[in-house]
Amino acid sequence: MKLKFMMLLTAVLILTGCSSFREIDVSDDGEVRRITTEDTNEIDIPVSPKNIVLFRSIDPGNASLLGFNVSGVNEGLENNSTIEDAYGREVTYLEPGDLESLKEINPDLIVTYSPDEYFEEYQEIAPSIRITYSSGIMSPFSPRVYLTQLYYLGVILNKEDEANKIGDEWEAETTVLKRGLTEQVDEKKALVAVENEDGYLLYNEYMSYGTEAVYDVLGFQMDEAAKDDVQDSLFDLKQPEDFGSFEADYMFVNVENPNDDNIRNEFSEALGIPLENVILLNSDDYITNDLISIKNQTEYIVDKVNEAGE
Repeated sequence: MKLKFMMLLTAVLILTGCSSFREIDVSDDGEVRRITTEDTNEIDIPVSPKNIVLFRSIDPGNASLLGFNVSGVNEGLENNSTIEDAYGREVTYLEPGDLESLKEINPDLIVTYSPDEYFEEYQEIAPSIRITYSSGIMSPFSPRVYLTQLYYLGVILNKEDEANKIGDEWEAETTVLKRGLTEQVDEKKALVAVENEDGYLLYNEYMSYGTEAVYDVLGFQMDEAAKDDVQDSLFDLKQPEDFGSFEADYMFVNVENPNDDNIRNEFSEALGIPLENVILLNSDDYITNDLISIKNQTEYIVDKVNEAGE
């Protein structure tokens, strides 16, 4: 849970950001690209990296979309279906800071989150880039943070045009996904929470764990008091009864066991909503917010919401 909490910490840095990710030169032999990063530093990276390690939860699925294999990912993704489907058993799950295991992979490119306490050590092993989870005021996809992150990775992997195309096509894809609802939910309110060791964390939009599917793709609204709560006290753990102070028609809860009816009952009673409107999500699969994951998450949520409306 500590690892996932760190991913959460990274995910909240979404307010603004000016990305300077861009290519500035290519070697005469065409093997090495020089790019600038958000740190305004220049770095030389392979034109076609072969052993890529990605420590951020959003990147592996997007790398697959861009046509890349990945050698190593964060160990927090070990039970994630998107990673399993994309890479099978060919990928190594790494604990951040496990330098010996990282060296065994012999990476030629490492991409990690910012801040990352091990970044300097990674730099001694391979070209390393850290990315802030930001909406990016220079991004063509602002304010959709998750699309901005796809764009950044596209620049890094020399697939900027492909990333732009995929991002542009996503808007049409979301329209198709939303049409799967038997009842439009633009006027409905929803909350998204994540189970923690001693309670639940309330999440805002663009923070993974299904928030992109719920708020951006399907168009659920978030209670203003809940928005203020996230803004003021993101890391405050809550019990189900604490959510009763917010208005919601649906409650989406990320849990380890999505078959736990006790959790559904507690939230149903606390919010005063039908039991079927409390939808439990498998947190291992919802921690990622690449486009593959978001599409799968949305399809699942659409089915559950439609079932609740029957």
